Amino acid sequence: MSDLDLDQFYFQDSFLKEHLKDYNFDGLTQGKYLRSRLLELFGDLYDLPKDKCKSLGRIVELVHNATLTHDDVIDHSHTRRGSPSVPSLINNKKSVLLGDYMLAKALHELSEFKNTNLSAELTLTLKDLVEGEWIQYENTNPYEISKNLYTRLAIKKTGSLFRWALIAPHLAAGKNQDSTYELLVELGESLGVIFQITDDLIDFNKESKKTYGLDFKNNNINYVLHYIGTSNPEVKTKFLRADTINDLEKSDFELIDKSILRSKNDVKQYVDRSKEILEDLKGKYTQNKHTSLLEFCSILDLVIDRVF
Repeated sequence: MSDLDLDQFYFQDSFLKEHLKDYNFDGLTQGKYLRSRLLELFGDLYDLPKDKCKSLGRIVELVHNATLTHDDVIDHSHTRRGSPSVPSLINNKKSVLLGDYMLAKALHELSEFKNTNLSAELTLTLKDLVEGEWIQYENTNPYEISKNLYTRLAIKKTGSLFRWALIAPHLAAGKNQDSTYELLVELGESLGVIFQITDDLIDFNKESKKTYGLDFKNNNINYVLHYIGTSNPEVKTKFLRADTINDLEKSDFELIDKSILRSKNDVKQYVDRSKEILEDLKGKYTQNKHTSLLEFCSILDLVIDRVF
């Protein structure tokens, strides 16, 4: 769903449009549209009209980009998706306001559905996103975070919006919080954990587009570093004091390799569970709609292929 016209939609008929018209916001509009693509696939399962799918797609992308804009303020990030971040273009104060504006615009568009369940789920998602960011802000030592807390962080910070993207078509079609809804919730949250762990694994891939070892250098929460902290606590101080990952010794890289392997095994468990859920969902929809579920598998494979 790349035809959302987000570059026009963000500032349509607003005071912001005039003041921001000369800026290039590719950092906002040039994403993969992964969440809206998933939403569109599940919208097809319910025969939702294209205009409703497009509207829901804009909503999920607006919320996602609002959180990224706020994150870039908190993290002092200068780039986003290979382009200048919003704070680097305007300033922190205006970036916070812009993020708030995008959230308000998303909620305003959602109100047109006149669906209280749909609105309630998005406000729950917004609450989870804030809690996830708070957990990350409060836990600055990647070697001390537990697996349970990391999973909770991943579900709230990443999985919550994937969850909404999957349940939004279900609720927009007038369905209730039934067994299908529960499967979609679990699937969305599992996808969030998969996405978060694979993103952490990419930090240790020299061939990726990310800066190699950046999480290590900045002591960011990272699933691989969590495993090092729990399995080899004696190296935590040494790792924290190292300026870059290149300062480590051969034996240290062996520990990292073991932690990467354990992390990949955990990802596989979530992937296997996701595929089990997809099999269960096949019984919920008519046979001619299973193409959408197969396309979901393709997107799932696209996510995990980044590290396997």
